[in-house]
This record gives sequence, structure tokens and C-alpha cells, in this order.
Amino acid sequence: MTYEWLILGAVLIVALLPMIKWVRRLLWAFTIAFVGMMLIHMQHNPGEATLALGAMGGGLMFARPIRRMVLGGML
Repeated sequence: MTYEWLILGAVLIVALLPMIKWVRRLLWAFTIAFVGMMLIHMQHNPGEATLALGAMGGGLMFARPIRRMVLGGML
């Protein structure tokens, strides 16, 4: 497992666990670090870096609807 997949997994966990507010606040720090890492990685393997950035963008796009579904089911 590479470090890119670990960071992507962390973003998905943050999207699924909205009750932990301090972890959710770190989402943007993870995002900025991941994007920077992928921009550097793009020099060596552009296909892999583009795929990871697309997956990250999709995860961020669906973070709010997933949070609403999880919280809606609990309330």
C-alpha cells in the first residue's frame, strides 16, 4: 500500500465519520498535502497522479452528502 492510498483512505474516513469534528477540520490539511504530493508525483507518473487527484476530488464532492446521510440516519 502506498502513501497516496493511505491519505485517500484518511479522506474517506473523514467523510464517513462526521461526529469527530477535529478530524473533519483536518480534512483540508490532508487535501492540501495530498494535492501537493500528487503535483510532485505527476513529474514521474502523470497517469497515476491524475487518477489519484480525480479520486480525491470525487471524495470531496461526496463528503457532504455522505455526512448528511449518516447524520440523518442517526437523528
